[in-house]
Amino acid sequence: MTIRTTRRLALGLAGALCAGALTLTADRAEADAIEIAYLSPSFDISDAWERVYHAMRGRLDELDVEYDVIQLAVANATDHAGQLAQVESVIQRGVDYVFLGATEYESAIPGLRKLKAAGIPTIVYNFLEPHEDEQARAMRYIAFDHEEGGRLAGAWAALQLNGKGKIAILQGVPGVVSDQRMNGFRSVVERFPDIEVIVGVHTDFDRVKAFDATQNLLAAHDDIDLIYGVSTAVGLGAGQAVRQAGQSDEIMTMGFGGTGDEVTAMEEGWLSASPMRCIDDSGVAVADAFVQHMNGEDVSQVWSGPYRMIDADTDAAAIIEECNRYSNPSMGR
Repeated sequence: MTIRTTRRLALGLAGALCAGALTLTADRAEADAIEIAYLSPSFDISDAWERVYHAMRGRLDELDVEYDVIQLAVANATDHAGQLAQVESVIQRGVDYVFLGATEYESAIPGLRKLKAAGIPTIVYNFLEPHEDEQARAMRYIAFDHEEGGRLAGAWAALQLNGKGKIAILQGVPGVVSDQRMNGFRSVVERFPDIEVIVGVHTDFDRVKAFDATQNLLAAHDDIDLIYGVSTAVGLGAGQAVRQAGQSDEIMTMGFGGTGDEVTAMEEGWLSASPMRCIDDSGVAVADAFVQHMNGEDVSQVWSGPYRMIDADTDAAAIIEECNRYSNPSMGR
């Protein structure tokens, strides 16, 4: 079979969608193509969601699968009700598969129950632990182990500080992802008695909120050595605030994910480091799961990929070329 996806259509939101829906677009192919709903918790968090999308498509193209894709995103990562409304809309539409970039682990359960009852195979992205409730359990869970990434970031921070200094942590949305990335980091740096850790506020994985929170931290503590943000957006918001204060040479800032925006910030000197995910690999894992299910093959329930720690001194070109091999050609960056 060959792909005959030839045009991109902007569709109006159906009444079932709430006002929190950000985008709805579809790639229309032939009537016998499988239809995939790609739901993400806002494209503003980082470019990771866009890269996973393009990697998924690139892999499906490579496997000669005919498909349509509907993209949906809520306004921000705290709009749990909005995402549930989007789930209900794609069930009503009768899609064949769902990619669910859940706003949060527990908040996804009502939507997952509805998808399971409707018989729609679903992939949950960014979470590794299958839900205990069988009626809410997805076909596959795909993520990079958040605690492992946090530990890698913590080891880098402790080494750079030579085991002593003051670290501030900026959290994301209350829940599993933020907690695991923070806890993994703390499990390493708190082994060093001369490292003091300040746990900052939740920023909802929002860059502006992270910027504001960093300004507050700098005003309250004039001896911070390093700020760890538990996502791309949080790290970049922290880095921007430190740069605006003229302290990029004095205070290290860290993100999480090693996205293109983070790499650029490192090259420009206002972000120090980040644990990098080979993000396109996860998009391939999404596509492969859909194809395996289509072919009646067993689909492993959990997929996890490795990290590479990168910093301002890393020659990341070769790593990026491999890790973004599907998404770079489509995104041009």
